[in-house]
Amino acid sequence: MKVIVVSIALTGALAAQVASWSWENVTAPDRLEGFHRFSPGIAGQALRSDGQTTHLIRPAAQAPRLNGAFTIEAWVAIQTYPWTWCALVNQEKDRKRGYSFSIDPNGHFGLHAAVGGQWIESRSEKPLPLYRWNHIAATFDPAEGIRLYWNGAPAGAHAVRGPHEPAAGSDLWIGRNLTPRPLSEEVRLVADVAYSFDGLIDEVRIHDRALTQFAAAQPPAQAPLGPPILPSGPKGPGRFGAYYTRLRYSDEWERPWRVGGQPDIVVRFEGNPTRLVFWRGTSYVPAWVTENGIWYTNEFHESQREGMPTSAEPMADKQARYSTAKIIESTPARVVVQWRYAPISVNYEPVFVDPLTGWGDWVEETYTIYPDGVCVRKIQTFATSPYVVEGQGAGEINFRQFHESIVINPPGTRPEDNIKPGAITLGNMKGEAHTYNWEKEAPGEKANFDAETLRTLHRISDRDTHTHKWLTRPAQGNIHLVNLKAKYSPFVIVDPRQVAIDCYAGEIIRERSMFPWWNHWPVSQQIRSTGRWAVAPDRVSHSSLTHIQSWKPHEERPDGVTMVMLNGLTTGTVTDLLPLAKSWLEAPAAQLKSAGFESQGFDRTEGAYVFARRDNSAAVIELTLQAGAGSPLVNPALVIKNWNAASAKVRVDGKPLATVRTGITHRLDGEDLVVWIPRTVAAPMRVIVSRN
Repeated sequence: MKVIVVSIALTGALAAQVASWSWENVTAPDRLEGFHRFSPGIAGQALRSDGQTTHLIRPAAQAPRLNGAFTIEAWVAIQTYPWTWCALVNQEKDRKRGYSFSIDPNGHFGLHAAVGGQWIESRSEKPLPLYRWNHIAATFDPAEGIRLYWNGAPAGAHAVRGPHEPAAGSDLWIGRNLTPRPLSEEVRLVADVAYSFDGLIDEVRIHDRALTQFAAAQPPAQAPLGPPILPSGPKGPGRFGAYYTRLRYSDEWERPWRVGGQPDIVVRFEGNPTRLVFWRGTSYVPAWVTENGIWYTNEFHESQREGMPTSAEPMADKQARYSTAKIIESTPARVVVQWRYAPISVNYEPVFVDPLTGWGDWVEETYTIYPDGVCVRKIQTFATSPYVVEGQGAGEINFRQFHESIVINPPGTRPEDNIKPGAITLGNMKGEAHTYNWEKEAPGEKANFDAETLRTLHRISDRDTHTHKWLTRPAQGNIHLVNLKAKYSPFVIVDPRQVAIDCYAGEIIRERSMFPWWNHWPVSQQIRSTGRWAVAPDRVSHSSLTHIQSWKPHEERPDGVTMVMLNGLTTGTVTDLLPLAKSWLEAPAAQLKSAGFESQGFDRTEGAYVFARRDNSAAVIELTLQAGAGSPLVNPALVIKNWNAASAKVRVDGKPLATVRTGITHRLDGEDLVVWIPRTVAAPMRVIVSRN
């Protein structure tokens, strides 16, 4: 049921009204700019402002002239708090003349006005709630100053005397600041931001006197807005595979995108409701999604050169200009997705540009995913100077980084809603484990790394061991588990050689959260920022916990480095992951018993044993994987190159195994066979694969 509200002053408000907007029929001289739509309002329809572009303009010549006392009132429902003070109604010039009826980044509303040669700022004593309708009003009287009202009751005051100095030559805008303003809560100032109010605006009215009483009806009980849901495709398990799709967030966020068709990718699993998502809203930074909607990512390649004001990373690529993802394989046996990006600044500057060629850094990451949800992440950098520039000093300049554990908090949630206080458990190849807790402070110790670890750490990431808090327990901890408030939690396994893990100990505002908490990414495409502390759970946000700052590179080349990690989601503990870690890092030898084939060993970047068919007449390959107690097999995969047949029969230890998955991948010059065997053993496994 719609509620009709009329504001009444003791001396007669209707006679004092000089302008109003009810949105049923916007006509000249007013014009609506940007993306907008209309939704059910307090009376009739309300303007749904998109938080990015929406605003109404009334030219200065037709705007009401507020030379003395005045009142501005409106009904609003807030979707997200503004990035900084955001005007609902403003007619000002350089914040020296005129006024701005606004909402601040914490949800307080207030009136800014030029009075007696000063720019006066007032704000309400309490913040407005999200999603619900609120009637708000501000009055100015030259003899008494500013008074604020919320749902008809006093909400704040600012005593000041003097005349209001109007901005007569400025247009009047509704829903957007006339001029950009610095971002509030910014970690490092980058640029002023221009954006609009995010929410519903209705029944805007301006009066040429200071009303002293409001008979505002109580807001409707039902909230017209709510937190949007991060999109990850249909709920629950699904047929294993990678799917092109379009993951839609809110209509307001979706509208500015210059994309069509199916720009996003979702990888689903038959055995569990989790998924791996490559989405524009994260700039295609891949994210694992738990059964209850918590997102997690292992970051990306981040770097920074001397003199660069912000770091270079795909997180800064708000419009996904340089970041793309594509499906390479999708068969019943495995999925391969390639993510290619250029690390850039928020100003779209590439990093470490070669003056001879004009090429900056580029990165290709390959995600090889098996039906059990285990994924190999291969990070391949392409650079003129593939390592840290030595001699330039440690810290934030001239560094390269390949991992950061980042939890993405859905709208409406705080980090504590998604992350357990004992956020990280580390394990090593001996089966030892230790859990680090953030409840009292960010954890960590001083480190005493061996010479080879220090060499790798400084060569790859250039981190100062004296200023960082390191997670050193257990020794050579290379199995990394993030403890989420979900059935499934994300894990990472890396080579234990030269491993160094630090805690993200800085940038924590503990009165807000025990964890770091920012909302400049993801989704926030309208701001250029390298860091903005969150003040409320109104937006998508993220929390960083640790960096695996170094581990032994898989390959070092003149034009880059290749790093490899195993990752995914698990319901188990760090100890439960030990057999998987051994099967990948200490893979059992493969004994080939068939002529006409060649063994190319275990490829850690694919998580598979690779063989090649050299004789076109060879139709059967027989092999034994020499597993043992110290070197188990966990769901092994085989790749047989040049198989050149449409299908295959597989026997394991002399018997057909109904759960074996096979897939054919097509190349320009032939077909390869992929075999995935869902079986865990600590004894030799005999496998025979034959062509039909």
